[in-house]
Amino acid sequence: MSLTVGLAVLACVVGLPALAVAVLWRQRTAKGRAAGEFYWVVQKAIQEAGFQPLGEGWYSGPGGIDARGLRMSISPNPLFRRGFTLRIAAFSTTLHEVELRRGRPVPPAFAAFAPLLERWDSCGKVNLECYMAAVTDQAPRPEDVKTLFDLAALPIAKEERGGTITYREGFEANPKQWHWRHDLRAKLPKDVRRVCVSCWRDGPLMNDVLARILWELAGDARKFVMCPTEDLRFLEQSFGRRGMGCWGALIELKDWDRLVAADLQTDGEFFGGLLVARDVPPGFEAEGMPKRLFHEAAVGALRKVFWYARRLYDEENSWFSGEIEIVSAYALDVRPIVEKVAKDVGATIMDIDRRFHKRLVKPLEW
Repeated sequence: MSLTVGLAVLACVVGLPALAVAVLWRQRTAKGRAAGEFYWVVQKAIQEAGFQPLGEGWYSGPGGIDARGLRMSISPNPLFRRGFTLRIAAFSTTLHEVELRRGRPVPPAFAAFAPLLERWDSCGKVNLECYMAAVTDQAPRPEDVKTLFDLAALPIAKEERGGTITYREGFEANPKQWHWRHDLRAKLPKDVRRVCVSCWRDGPLMNDVLARILWELAGDARKFVMCPTEDLRFLEQSFGRRGMGCWGALIELKDWDRLVAADLQTDGEFFGGLLVARDVPPGFEAEGMPKRLFHEAAVGALRKVFWYARRLYDEENSWFSGEIEIVSAYALDVRPIVEKVAKDVGATIMDIDRRFHKRLVKPLEW
């Protein structure tokens, strides 16, 4: 009797989980296959709306090399319900973040999105993307795709003014090792110029104030972003191919709004640092260069660039402080530029004598 009970318990302990895994695997395989077939149904509707497939869910819009485009994704989730999670996004050149859901009030500023909520579960804008999403097994209406694309052309942007810009000069008495290793610090010229600025805007990522300071400081010189992000199709789909170039691990940008947009779109991965120079800086020729090598390569090129900027990390390298460090081997007057940008955006300047922490400008909220 005890043997029978033991076998029954063993069957429950081992057999039931194995059966659950088998059912889950079978359902996921079947749903994934069906999602692949649904992909072509959706693509046909997108093509009927006038867009051409580029592969992997990317589509070019009408208008040539600088035309904005679309991105479509299909997920087999929810696994045990009919339908798939379909999301279509049209790219814009302005930044905002708002989610509108069916059955909820639509703010007057986003009234143009309301007709989409009659057939879609949600829509809105996330950074550069105007999107619509739903759990469905029906192809989207071509007119909805056109409407979304037209909405993305509207200058829907979040305008921010005010805030606090922090400013400090020089090195700390003992710079943290995760910022400046002893060997790299020793390679810097004795008269090196170092300035750190920050402007916290709903988070520590790049924003219009910091980007404008960098661009104003650079003047007519060329701006090269050290970038570990491999897939930058979203930038081409938003702003077009003109105005940017690729030089190994460096992305040359002509305007600062692409810098802000790309950093937000990639959650901070795009901005690995900025080199301002007359010509392409050496040491970054290899594509796919690891981000951990950027700082050392930039220090090695410091005499061949006007200045170098990067974002300072915390001791775990796990979140962004929001403070930008600017280092130059030559004379560099940063303060007038900071004052000019602060006046333009209505921000105040706070002089600090220690590393920036957001609690300096943002009270603790429980």
